[in-house]
Amino acid sequence: MATVHPATAAAMHPAMARAARAAAHLAPAARPLPAGYTFLGDLESYERTDSGVLLRCAPGAALRIRFVTPGMFRVTLDRDDRDESLLAYPLVAAEREPVALRFEDEGERLVLRSERLTVVIGKAPCRLTVRDRDGTVLSRDDPGLGIGWDGNEVRNWKTIGPEERFFGLGEKTGDVDKRGREWVMWNSDTYAYGPETDPVYQSIPFFIGLREGKAYGIYLNNSHRTTFNLGAGNHRYYSFAAAGGALDYFFIEGPRIADVVSAYTALTGRPPLPPKWALGYQQSRWSYYPAAEVLRLARTFREKRIPADVIYLDVHYMDGYRVFTWDPERFPDPADLLATLDSMGFKVVTIIDPGVKADSAYAIAREGLDGGHFVRYPDGEVYIGSVWPGKSYFPDFSRPETQEWWGGHVAEMAALGVDGFWNDMNEPAVWGKAFPLEVLMEDGGLESSQKKMHNLYGFLMAQATYRGLRRADPDRRPFILTRAGFAGGQRYAAVWTGDNVASWDHLALGIRMMLGLGLSGVPFVGTDVGGFVGSPAPELFARWIQVGVFSPFFRTHTAANTPAQEPWSFGEYVEDIARESITLRYRLLPYLYTLFREANRTGSPILRPLFWHYQADPAVYRPEYQHQFLVGAHLLVAPVIREGQRRQEVYLPAGRWLDLHTERVYEGGQAVVVDAPLERVPMFLAAGGILPTQEPVQYVGERASRTLFLDIFPAPWTQGFDLYEDDGVSYDHEHGEYRVTRFEAVQGAEGITILRELRHDGYDPGDRTVELRVHAVGRAPAAVTLDGAPLPQATSAEARGYIYDAERRVLTVRFREAGARQEVRIR
Repeated sequence: MATVHPATAAAMHPAMARAARAAAHLAPAARPLPAGYTFLGDLESYERTDSGVLLRCAPGAALRIRFVTPGMFRVTLDRDDRDESLLAYPLVAAEREPVALRFEDEGERLVLRSERLTVVIGKAPCRLTVRDRDGTVLSRDDPGLGIGWDGNEVRNWKTIGPEERFFGLGEKTGDVDKRGREWVMWNSDTYAYGPETDPVYQSIPFFIGLREGKAYGIYLNNSHRTTFNLGAGNHRYYSFAAAGGALDYFFIEGPRIADVVSAYTALTGRPPLPPKWALGYQQSRWSYYPAAEVLRLARTFREKRIPADVIYLDVHYMDGYRVFTWDPERFPDPADLLATLDSMGFKVVTIIDPGVKADSAYAIAREGLDGGHFVRYPDGEVYIGSVWPGKSYFPDFSRPETQEWWGGHVAEMAALGVDGFWNDMNEPAVWGKAFPLEVLMEDGGLESSQKKMHNLYGFLMAQATYRGLRRADPDRRPFILTRAGFAGGQRYAAVWTGDNVASWDHLALGIRMMLGLGLSGVPFVGTDVGGFVGSPAPELFARWIQVGVFSPFFRTHTAANTPAQEPWSFGEYVEDIARESITLRYRLLPYLYTLFREANRTGSPILRPLFWHYQADPAVYRPEYQHQFLVGAHLLVAPVIREGQRRQEVYLPAGRWLDLHTERVYEGGQAVVVDAPLERVPMFLAAGGILPTQEPVQYVGERASRTLFLDIFPAPWTQGFDLYEDDGVSYDHEHGEYRVTRFEAVQGAEGITILRELRHDGYDPGDRTVELRVHAVGRAPAAVTLDGAPLPQATSAEARGYIYDAERRVLTVRFREAGARQEVRIR
């Protein structure tokens, strides 16, 4: 430890001051404490840099601080005894325009000020404190520890507030609030993981802190095994550490959680709009074969009138688990099968594992060896590990040539008629669960071991798949699903939560994991509905399907040697519940697709914890309400997660809330108890909210909806809703070929005014009727007008005009959509 100035010691807690005075008697050169760490010591010199400052600190280290935006800065530790390259793969916008800063040397400290943040740099020793514009401390290095290292390991310790909360960290088990545990980032194949297992499949070293009601974020830009101690075993600090590589992190100001996620995803990328069919219901198992069984499955969906868009082919479609092949007996004519399914409205997604069978008669293996496409030991020998095909090679996806080679074969599968690709076993997983750390990848000439590259493997595989598909067909949106990934992977693939278990605990855990991933910049998430390991009871399957309705990625999947797990597999009663639930999913597509557009533009999750929109309400952080969620801003869902439960306690934040099943209106800021029979999930619409839906279809693209429905809960203010529409398939929206329609509804002293206004008119959805369903209307209207002209009372539910249902207190207004602006007034 560097010499501590007496003035610094006097300001410390007495116990810390005694330790500091003792440290002051050490030799001037820093010495490691018994724990083995060397800590960043006193400031020796500094120089101003573009948008920041470079600090030279004892012993032999430099700390670079550079503002990326007025509300985000980057901190990088450079050690004289290490030459570490900085990680670039996850970042899309690390360097931007210079940020105007005020800089002051105040004697005992340096101060950097942007228009949003103040960074105070203590000189003896070098420690950072971050304040917002109001002076609130958002982050403070622990005064006695700060930044330290022990060999290759680097760590930053920061003080922890008594009520500080932590969210994010990607795909993690446990509660939504991650405080009180230590979390590890190391992509792992965790079959049948438990509610507390850590790590699992994905590594996203980014978290959101909430301190004194204000949010901030920290992204640790390091792909080595990293550890986040968020107050585990102590009440003094939280810390983040990496087993190797540079200490390189970004600090992001809020003050809203939504602001942090928006800035983080501006840094690491936002998801592209998926093909719209990928929002439909998807059916999978390990495995559907032969071809006749796949066709039987498809026909059963259509005969039973259960909507579905996608069928998955797991590992048994391949010839001896060889990737990019088809089993000649089970699938003798894949092109014909794919064409037949396409004619029925089904897309097909095939599994693709990274392991390439080490077989000299196998063309892919020969190409990979000849092209130098496989990872190697340090002495140059090609690595062979055992996985599904037996002895296997593994592609080096860090090589551009390998990405192009792999992507070309994926594109050939797409040309045959495969619609999407499911990257599995890409942690990378091998039998024995120990992919050797010494195995090298090219990594842009750095020749890096798995210590750095392991957590990036799934990310790079998804990148190769995405780029190959974009290159082969630039006008068609790819769909990729990945099990493993890293920060920034949302640019390429959707995520599911891996090999879960058919249990009530896992139903609840899946909700928490989806919320955590959404808070970590990954909005396109889902679980294996019903559970992958084991078989759900009928009641559990019904409740899980109800959660799946609102999950961004909605797929049922189960393991080999388990009973059937299709919507009709649990008796007629559950089949009816599943049909109604999945049909609701298809009704909600206009709303959900618009939320995907919002995710594309801002990084916002589709599923949101209550605190996303109600951050100042202390009740929304209570563990008993962490399984409720908001779908967008307007729709609150409170799924049942316990066996036998038919009544549900629901916390409703401030405002008024409409029960969409009973039409009852509740005042918020309280918990209420509502009926929750097995056939329905509690749903509430916020006052001022607008919920667009469409006519049900059997699959996306079956037919255009001729009626746009809008459920409206009017209030003296309007939340409004900007409905987004495009062709759902191509990239024409990037060239302005999309439509945005603004809907607003305001309840005033003289009645209700509802506005429809085109904000962008680059796509034609076709002629259609608009049906407004205005809820909580206390009496029949005296008059209803459209653009000043009276509308008649309708003679039927399909006719133009209006109908008032006095029992339900719902006013229905129907009219043809026309022109750029229409106004309905209800008096």
